[in-house]
Parts: sequence; structure tokens; C-alpha cells
Amino acid sequence: MISGRVGLGMGEKFNPKEGDMVAAGAFFSQPAKHAHYVWTGSEPAIVQVQFIGPGGIDYINPADDPRKK
Repeated sequence: MISGRVGLGMGEKFNPKEGDMVAAGAFFSQPAKHAHYVWTGSEPAIVQVQFIGPGGIDYINPADDPRKK
């Protein structure tokens, strides 16, 4: 996390009550193909995303994929 706050949760269903809010300076790592979700609150956030390729995003619900809208 560069700045702001972001919520992080694990699993295929969005449930912010089971996730944690992290602030600037936090680090999050997980293996490939592990379902997770993120959300923001009312403040802006800057997040650095880094991975070793090839990489991509697989949506649990294909309708959520903004590339298909």
C-alpha cells in the first residue's frame, strides 16, 4: 500500500466483515489462482500491484469483468 486504506478478503464471495482494512506500508502476497477480493472506503487509495508473468485476472463471475462491458 502506497497511501490510503484498502480492504482485503479471501474467498469467492465478497464479505467485508471477514476481511481486514490495511493502510499505507502494508504488504499483501498470495499464490496464483487464489480467490480474493479488495475494496476501498470513502478515501482514495494508491496500491502497487506486482507479479511475475505471465499473469492476468480471472473473475469468479465473468459479468464482473469490466473488459466485457
